Amino acid sequence: MKKIFYFLFCIFLFVGCDHIVLRKDKSERVTFDKNISQGTYTLYMYEINYPKNQKDKIVFMSRFENFLKNRDEKGEQNINFILPKELYEDVESIINEDGIGIERTFFKSASFIDENDKKIIDKETRNIKYPLNGGEIQKYLNKQYYYILSLVGREKEYKKDFFYTEFDKRIIINEYVKERESLKNILMEKKKDFLMSVENINDLENNEEDMVYLKEDNKNFEKNIINHKVETKQPVLVMKSDDYKGYTVNGKSIIFFVGNGEEINYFRGYNFNVKIKEIDDFNYSNFVKDKKQIEVSTLLDRKKYVPRRPLEK
Repeated sequence: MKKIFYFLFCIFLFVGCDHIVLRKDKSERVTFDKNISQGTYTLYMYEINYPKNQKDKIVFMSRFENFLKNRDEKGEQNINFILPKELYEDVESIINEDGIGIERTFFKSASFIDENDKKIIDKETRNIKYPLNGGEIQKYLNKQYYYILSLVGREKEYKKDFFYTEFDKRIIINEYVKERESLKNILMEKKKDFLMSVENINDLENNEEDMVYLKEDNKNFEKNIINHKVETKQPVLVMKSDDYKGYTVNGKSIIFFVGNGEEINYFRGYNFNVKIKEIDDFNYSNFVKDKKQIEVSTLLDRKKYVPRRPLEK
């Protein structure tokens, strides 16, 4: 009788095996390239405001550069910054040797500017004259050239009847961006700890390679992440949450939940929490001093833990 029961049980097991789903591991053993001992850590992230006015943007970038350099010279830890999208794009633009804010409109080839670019150019060069028989492209090329000359303090060299070329413009642009070489270098070094702030989940699709702070409180999206019904692509995604705090891993992403709910932790032995602080300037009093502060980029340099095995005889 026992043999018959065992035989029937085996048949049932094999017939039903197509419906067996293996449980997903809820934790993972890892090691980090930068030695981090197991324990509890807080990742402070500073959300900074970016001015709208063009002149204020230039001043902001100068202060940002000085702040980052001073921390480097003092040997202090990097800081995790959350940048509004406009600032994040300007940081990338500087790294790519393009302009800040509306400067990008003037750096573009005159053949590829759109209607919004034309409005910006006309507004900033309202009274600038240009060759009347050169066509629309030449008109905007001359205006672009004048504006860029003004950036390097040489606007008096502009000749209203001269047909300037893209080559002429590029020479002045190269002269101008060379003055930002130091800013470019420090941003390239520190960008690994910059997150972009986006308003809603629709923005995630266009920023799959960036670390992102999602401002929208979307419970359905959060639930789908927890249940692995969606797969995110960002290396790091930070979300507000009423139900969770801590972090998990989803697809290629580390997901941080900023809240006071149930605490979840994915890497075995490591409790990481995120705290966000809004700041208006780079005064040192705005920043928390914490010997256990972690740069978010540190968590990206990890690999699975492989225990040592005794050598076979």
